[in-house]
Amino acid sequence: MAFSGLHVVCGFAGSLFARDKSQAILGKIAWTEAPATGVTSTNAAPDANDGAGQPLFRIRAAADSYVSIGSSPNSAANPRFLVAAATDYDIYVQPADKLQWVAA
Repeated sequence: MAFSGLHVVCGFAGSLFARDKSQAILGKIAWTEAPATGVTSTNAAPDANDGAGQPLFRIRAAADSYVSIGSSPNSAANPRFLVAAATDYDIYVQPADKLQWVAA
């Protein structure tokens, strides 16, 4: 089945151990979701902690899309940003942040 829409992975950057020696790659995954266009994600970013660090969203869209992140995101208004198709975007987020998107 072909990928369509937008997919978001919420996780933490780096490893859980020896964080001072780790690379900034996606580490522990908290959740994944593929929300419908114009619909806010049901999941929210978890709390940051010393062991896992600050949460981030990894976003990939099948088509160019506008994305908004926040406690009450609105992808039809600013602040929002463009996510180009077939490209991963890693965005550090605040605890309780959610995501909403619309096609560009």
